[in-house]
Amino acid sequence: MYSDYLSLIVEVSVTVYVFLLGLPILVNQIFLPEDLRRMSKKNYAANLISQVLALTVLLLAIILVAYPRTLFWLIPFDAGQIPGREKLITALFFAMLSLTLVFLYIHLVRSQGYRAKVVHIIKKKLIASYQRTGKLDPAYLDDMEYLGIYSKGGAETRIVIQALEELQKKLKIDSTPGPDNDALILLIEILCNSVANSTESGSRSNMIEVLAIYKDILMELKMLSTEENPLIQGNETLKIKDCTYKIALASLKKDYSDMMPRVLSVLSLIPGSSDKLFDIGLLALDKKQFQVATNVLSEMMDRDNLDGVIMNNYFGMIAHFYFSGDAARFCARRSLESNKVEVTEKALSDARNYHYNLCNFPTVDLIEKLDATDLSGG
Repeated sequence: MYSDYLSLIVEVSVTVYVFLLGLPILVNQIFLPEDLRRMSKKNYAANLISQVLALTVLLLAIILVAYPRTLFWLIPFDAGQIPGREKLITALFFAMLSLTLVFLYIHLVRSQGYRAKVVHIIKKKLIASYQRTGKLDPAYLDDMEYLGIYSKGGAETRIVIQALEELQKKLKIDSTPGPDNDALILLIEILCNSVANSTESGSRSNMIEVLAIYKDILMELKMLSTEENPLIQGNETLKIKDCTYKIALASLKKDYSDMMPRVLSVLSLIPGSSDKLFDIGLLALDKKQFQVATNVLSEMMDRDNLDGVIMNNYFGMIAHFYFSGDAARFCARRSLESNKVEVTEKALSDARNYHYNLCNFPTVDLIEKLDATDLSGG
């Protein structure tokens, strides 16, 4: 009977141990959404190692107490020398069972917090890879992007955004002439995809958070820029410009018109951004969001003056305003007057050629209909 009891304890302990090893699979199949199942295959082991180690020690202790000759097979050893052997093995078994119940609670009852746990693990691995090699591990970047795209707008996406923001603050912007900050460019794109390309319904607050991060990055690039190395005109800024435009389109499609001031505040920091302003203005006019379009027209004029470039996009936007109704026509004339813009046939011809080369044929047709004398005469 005594031997049967020891054998039973060992068998049950092995069963409990095997159950813990299969626990992640059970959680994946029953509780976790599809997007997190793929993530758990790469990251769950990091949380399971300490648990498996603790139960492995207890299981080995139970086996050694039950069958001491498995350890002392070279040395004659009498199992009866172990004091309170039955009580000891029972206590070890209940300790193992208690730990298993605790781990069961962690994995099952608290499984709804697994998304945040996975994001935290990936962030730590990315920081570790960057500190070790100076580069971000592309596999974990793909995982972070996947989580951002398949997260629900709001709290879930905010977890990813905050992790990416922490990661961005760890990156050192390379201010030496020549190389691009590839890691920073990748983070900028992932932030964009998390709010603009998400499969779930987007959140206004998430877009605001991403635009705020973009603004901070631009300010830092501007501070580090020199005449020899104008970082503010580099590929990092171009990526922010493209991503901000995508966020603007996503917000307009969802009728988040109050997002436009934030979008414009980011684009105003980017040299040569009038092309994106032009596209945003066209979409706003198409959706009859005239307040947004008017703000774009004003910002475009300021941007052109600051960049010292030919105002082809500005004249293109004026043409669209001019043929969008009497009130919009009045707005176009007032913009020309307040900015003291002299409209000449040559300026309109240059604008036509510019938009023709870009295949903006509707804009070309509208500029063709403009009369320089009429515009100048108010």
